[in-house]
Amino acid sequence: MIELNITFFIQLVNFLILLAVLNLILYRPIRGIIKQRQERLGGYLSDIERFNDQAQEKLKNYEEQLTQARIEGSKIKSELKGEALKQEMAVLAEAKEEANQRLAQAREELGKQSQVVKKDLFAKIEDYAKMVVERVMA
Repeated sequence: MIELNITFFIQLVNFLILLAVLNLILYRPIRGIIKQRQERLGGYLSDIERFNDQAQEKLKNYEEQLTQARIEGSKIKSELKGEALKQEMAVLAEAKEEANQRLAQAREELGKQSQVVKKDLFAKIEDYAKMVVERVMA
């Protein structure tokens, strides 16, 4: 059994003094350090979350800008394609017109040459006829 004498009370006082001293020297500083560490970790976690949110926002903006750039690029591409098609049609029309003009000039020149040849032939027809008649008669 436990005897309640003066040593018990002295040990109880010693224990309470030791508890108070340990609380002042050891437990409070350790709790303070743990609290600071938790606050720092909480700050780091909030910084990490903020950084992740910013990264997600930047990624979203980048994807939107990329989509917008692709849309604009396809618009510009189709516009340039349309302009190139118009220019191609204009060049082809011009080439066709030039070819038609050259063809008309060539036909006109051939017509003139054929008339000159016909005149020459008609002029020489009498001479050829006389030669044929002379050969046949001879």
